[in-house]
Amino acid sequence: MSLGEYFEVEQFRIEYAGPNTSLYPPVEEKIISEDAHEVISIDSYGRTLRDLKHDTTIPEWLELPVKSPKDLERVIKEHFDPDRIDERWPDNWDEMKDRWKRSKDRVLYLDGGCYYWTLRSLAGVEYASLLFYDAPDLVDELFERINIICLEGIRKVLPELPVDYLGFGEDIAYKNSTLISPAMFRKYLLPRYRKATELARQHGLETTWYDSDGDVTPFMELYFEAGIDCFAPCEVAAGMDPVELRRQYGKKIKMIGGMDKREIARGKDAIKKEVSSKLPVIEEGGYIPRIDHSVSSDISLENYSYYISLLKDAYGLG
Repeated sequence: MSLGEYFEVEQFRIEYAGPNTSLYPPVEEKIISEDAHEVISIDSYGRTLRDLKHDTTIPEWLELPVKSPKDLERVIKEHFDPDRIDERWPDNWDEMKDRWKRSKDRVLYLDGGCYYWTLRSLAGVEYASLLFYDAPDLVDELFERINIICLEGIRKVLPELPVDYLGFGEDIAYKNSTLISPAMFRKYLLPRYRKATELARQHGLETTWYDSDGDVTPFMELYFEAGIDCFAPCEVAAGMDPVELRRQYGKKIKMIGGMDKREIARGKDAIKKEVSSKLPVIEEGGYIPRIDHSVSSDISLENYSYYISLLKDAYGLG
C-alpha cells in the first residue's frame, strides 16, 4: 500500500523535463570500502563520503574535489563544456516527451540553475566562501556556464512541453542568515536568475520554485527583482514562518512548507495549534503546507496521521 492510499490522498508526481545541468560527464560513482556499519564511496561530484548504514543522517564529506582555484578551473573545463550541451539530454528524450504529452498526471519542472549549490558541493561551504575572493573570475565562469546550459534547456523544452514551474536549488542559507552577502548575490546570481525567469516568461511559464534551507529573508527583495516569488521549505527553525512572511510581503510571496516538525512530534494539542496557526495563509492561497524538510523519526504514525487529517479538513477533504 502506498502512502497516498494509506492516507486516502492523491500524491502528485514531480518529474524533471530538461538536460543534465550538473557535472557532465558525471564523476564515476564507486564504493571504496564497506563494512557492517558504514560505506565509504565517491559520488557523482567526485566527493569522498562516509555514509552510516543504520543511522538516518546526511553523509560525512571526507574529501572534496575542489581545494584550489586550479581544481575549480579543471572542473569547469572538464565538466561544463558549453559545446557539449547536446550530450546532456536523456538518451530516451523523444520517448519521454511523448509520454508527457499524452499524460497530464504529473508536475513537470525545468532547472533555472543551481549555482551556489554546485560550488558548495564541489568545494564545501568554507572554501566556496573563499573562492569568491580568491578566484572570482572562475566562480563567475562556473555560474555563467551553468546559466548557458539552463537557458538552452528552457529554449528547447518550453515550446514543446507544458512545464509547470521553473526551479532553483541553492541551499544558500543557514539558521541565522545567508551564506553569501547580498552584494555577492546581486553580482553573481541575480543576472543569471533574471535571464532564466525572463526567458521562461517569454514562453508563458510564470511559476517559480526556489529551494533553500535556512533564513533567506536578507535576499527577499532581490528574489522579487529576479522574478522569483515561491520559496521552500520555509524552515520555521530558521525564522521562515509563512504567517510572518505573508504579513511582511503580502500575496506576492508564495510558499511551500513551513510546518514545524518539532510541533508535529509533540502531540495532538501542539499539532492542532500548529495547523490552526497556518489556516489564514492556507485560506488566502499561494501556500502549500508541508513539513519543512523530511518527516523526522520522532514523529509517530499516530501524530502524523492526525496532522494529515487536520490538513484534509482545512481543504474540505475530511
